[in-house]
Amino acid sequence: MREHERVLHQDIERCVEILQESVDAEAAKAISVFSKKTSDNEEWLKDLKTKFKLKDKVELEQLLSLKNKQLDQIEGIEKKIDYYERLCDELEEFQDEIEVKMKLEQSRRSRLNSIHD
Repeated sequence: MREHERVLHQDIERCVEILQESVDAEAAKAISVFSKKTSDNEEWLKDLKTKFKLKDKVELEQLLSLKNKQLDQIEGIEKKIDYYERLCDELEEFQDEIEVKMKLEQSRRSRLNSIHD
């Protein structure tokens, strides 16, 4: 019985060693892949930094201020457009009213002339 336990214990230790070797190998692979990806990402970042220069905080604030001014100008222009569109509508309505009044006046004059003739 004692021998059987010793053999069983040795078998368990061997299984644990094999399992540990497998875990170590997989961990080494994962670390290698991670290191490679990290290295690739660092190279990509260096490449991007040379291609694209980041703006500093002051310049970003200036751009934001300019953007806000332009948005305000656009809003002002849109208000003027709305005003002129309404004014145009009113002028068209006024013109239509004048045309009707002129036709009525011509008709009235025409009747007056026909009465006097």
